[in-house]
Amino acid sequence: MGALQFAKNGNYKRFYENLKVIGKKEKKSPLFMFIDASLAVLITGSGLSDYLNYKFYKKSWKERKTYATIGYQADFYKKAGRDPEKLLNNKINFLRNNQDLTKRDFFDPKDSIDNLKKFLSKHEEFVCKPVNGLGGADIKKMNSSDINDIEELHNYLGSHNMFLEELIVQNQEWGKISPKSINTIRVMTSNVNGNIEIFCMIARIGSSKNLADNFHQGGCGVFIDTEKGILKGNGINKDLEEFEIHPVSHIKYDNYKIPFFKEITELCTKAAARFNQTNVIGWDVAITDKGPLIVEGNNGPGFDLVQVVLNKGTKYMIEKIDNEIIKSQKK
Repeated sequence: MGALQFAKNGNYKRFYENLKVIGKKEKKSPLFMFIDASLAVLITGSGLSDYLNYKFYKKSWKERKTYATIGYQADFYKKAGRDPEKLLNNKINFLRNNQDLTKRDFFDPKDSIDNLKKFLSKHEEFVCKPVNGLGGADIKKMNSSDINDIEELHNYLGSHNMFLEELIVQNQEWGKISPKSINTIRVMTSNVNGNIEIFCMIARIGSSKNLADNFHQGGCGVFIDTEKGILKGNGINKDLEEFEIHPVSHIKYDNYKIPFFKEITELCTKAAARFNQTNVIGWDVAITDKGPLIVEGNNGPGFDLVQVVLNKGTKYMIEKIDNEIIKSQKK
């Protein structure tokens, strides 16, 4: 099968359409870029999205090899992202066993209707989420006053593996930048033999159109200066568009101060120490008027957003942790 014919099948067809758009802008041949992307898959372990997200069509092979591609990350997570008891991947398990970190109520779909009634009586507003969801998909805000049939809701939650969670009320100052979204901070921690380090932080600011804040729901990523506790630089969305100010609130991203920053670092350090079987975790942290809380932990924290926001490869971050793991195994 020729490269052009290969490009017209499945996801490759959509990928090739993207290359045609880029080709017009960059004055490059889409066929040449497709062949180039195929070589990148073989040489760097990248995926099609890597080629687009990291603008590999503009980068040298030397630059490309500095990126933690999808294949490279997957291999690393097999070693450093172990979660044998599934306390991170399953949101219910995480909430049940870490109330001091999560600081909010929830309803397990396996619980009784009586417990569901108690939850609804306590919370006028709440969030419905998939137990094993990714990317902020299928999350919706609900009101207890709109529930006419509790048994029907209970059946729905069980059959769709969904759960209910107390609505997070965002810190007023932090919420100004995007009031209708829960703006979280992705805190990336490493823990090798009890040596804990926060090695990167990225703010995920919502579009104010959705409750969720991430790329897939229209949000922006902004780098965080971990020494000063402020946003640094512009916001960047999934389409790789840069914004100096938030498109709805018109607040400038750069130098925006993050409330409770010291408490955020302390909370995530405490969390990383607890999950000492997992070497690298990405914590999603929300900020309330009472301080930070952890929304969830991810044992495949994803370097995609980091590399897009920084516009450079961060394989060096993984290599540092990997070297520490190798050294610890030799002791």
